[in-house]
Amino acid sequence: MGYGKFLNQYKRSDVETAGKLDLVIMCYENAILCLAQAKEHFKERDLEKKIQKFQKALNLISELQCSLNMEKGGQIAKNLDALYSYVTRRLIVGDIQKNMTVYDEGIHILSELLESWKSIKSSEADHEDPPMRINNYSSEASRLAAF
Repeated sequence: MGYGKFLNQYKRSDVETAGKLDLVIMCYENAILCLAQAKEHFKERDLEKKIQKFQKALNLISELQCSLNMEKGGQIAKNLDALYSYVTRRLIVGDIQKNMTVYDEGIHILSELLESWKSIKSSEADHEDPPMRINNYSSEASRLAAF
């Protein structure tokens, strides 16, 4: 078995054993990474790889958005929904217009949100339910978070 296969098994195992907030964090981290990689592929004019990474980032953002619990999350969930929609729109329009600054904008917004989720994770023992339907989050998020 080659190194790549071991690495993939390790990543898959990491995702399958992750806690629910860990999955949220993994989705953010992977979306940010995919956007950075898509931007690099764009610069290198490797459109096939750019499209793959760009689409994976959009899928991860969509999964984060679909997992929002609008009933329990209240205004926070509404704000996250609006941010996810904004980032998705900006990325799609910017990509069509070949505007690479939208990649940086998307990375910046997702990084800010990631830091917020990490702080929730660090105080996990005292926090209320997050504005996500985390119980329903595992299946698709696990698939997407696994690189």
